[in-house]
Amino acid sequence: MSEEIKRLKRDICLIKYRNLPLIEYEKESDSDIYYYPNADYLYWIKLEEDSSKELIREFIKLLKLLGFGSFIFFVATNKPWISKKTQKRKDFDPLTKAIKYFESLKIDNKFNGGIEIGFQKLKEFLPNFYTMTECDGGFFDVYFSNIKQDIIFYLHYSGEIKILPLNEKNNTKFLKAVKQTRFIDSLRDKTDRI
Repeated sequence: MSEEIKRLKRDICLIKYRNLPLIEYEKESDSDIYYYPNADYLYWIKLEEDSSKELIREFIKLLKLLGFGSFIFFVATNKPWISKKTQKRKDFDPLTKAIKYFESLKIDNKFNGGIEIGFQKLKEFLPNFYTMTECDGGFFDVYFSNIKQDIIFYLHYSGEIKILPLNEKNNTKFLKAVKQTRFIDSLRDKTDRI
C-alpha cells in the first residue's frame, strides 16, 4: 500500500476524527440516529455541465486552493466500504475497475475503517471513489475532511458536493477558494449561498 494512502481501524478513526458524521441504526425506535458536527455554514455546490472528469478536476483544484495536504475518508455507518453484492458485480466496466482499485488498497467487503490519503494520491483515488458513489446505492454515506477537520466534504452521486466549514476562518477560506473554480451554487433549500 502506498505511503500516501493508509488504512485505519474504525475505532481509531472514531477517537482521532471526532468531527466526522456518524449514523447508527437504533432497533428500539426503528430509526437512524445521526451525529453531525456543529457547523454554522452549509453549502452545496455543483458544475453547470455534467462531466465526471471535470467534476474531479475542479474538486481537486478546490482542495488545492484550500491548502489541505492530506485527508481522512470515513464511512458514517459501521459497515464495509464495499458490499459483498457490489464486489461481485461485473455488469459495468467503470465499477469493476473501481472495485479492483479499492481491492488493490485492501479496501474490500470486510474493511469498515477510515482512509488517510495524501493530496498527491487524490487524482487516482477520487475518480474511483466517485464511480462507487454513482454506481452503488449502498455507498452513500462516506464523508471526508482534511486531517485537521476544518471542513467536512460529501460527494453526492449526482455530482453535487456538500461542504460544511466548521469555523468562520475556514468558511472565509472556502468562499474565497470556490470563486476561483467553475463551481456554482446548487441552490438547495436551507443552505448558505456562495
